[in-house]
Amino acid sequence: MNIDHKVAQLLVSRVCHDLAGGVSALSTGAELLSEDNQMADDETLNVIAMSATQCASRLAFFRAAFGLGGGESDTVTTDELKKLLGDYLQGGRVSLIWAAQNTRIGLMPGKLLLCLCLIGAESLPRGGDLRIDISEIGGRLGFAVFAQGAGAGLRAEIQAAMAVDAASQSLTARTVHGHFAAILAHSLGAEMETLAEDLGEIRLAVLL
Repeated sequence: MNIDHKVAQLLVSRVCHDLAGGVSALSTGAELLSEDNQMADDETLNVIAMSATQCASRLAFFRAAFGLGGGESDTVTTDELKKLLGDYLQGGRVSLIWAAQNTRIGLMPGKLLLCLCLIGAESLPRGGDLRIDISEIGGRLGFAVFAQGAGAGLRAEIQAAMAVDAASQSLTARTVHGHFAAILAHSLGAEMETLAEDLGEIRLAVLL
């Protein structure tokens, strides 16, 4: 799997962007604790704890989705992916519905699924439900990500990025994960389909 240099840079930018808010909140909390040597109040401690949890969850998610997360194993369980995604979404407006039994799959298909989940979650600007289905179809592994909620929709730029031949110059940190998903799908010989419904729902499906 070959990754363009700019794509790699944009993936790093995306990770940094998502971590910036939590790190900033941690910094603010630390400053409050150091002011005048005052005793820490519950509100400040809660902000620090929540921000630390958010940063840790997002780091774990992005390491698994974009990096070499997984240690020495070349497989991952779907329950592990469910936890990564659930922790990433924690505290947000998107509710996770994981309609799949635990099974073990390859790391690369796991990365592809996480990227599709990220795209699905971001297609719900006002919040909603993110449903994940994993099944075997004719001896092939299939993923389906359903995003349902008010105003659900795929931005034109993310749809354009979800092509293996998309020009790297047209990508941004907000769309690069869509292109990474396309690269992963292509490298796995997978068929990927997107479908936007009129009733506030989109579907992202992959057949490996």
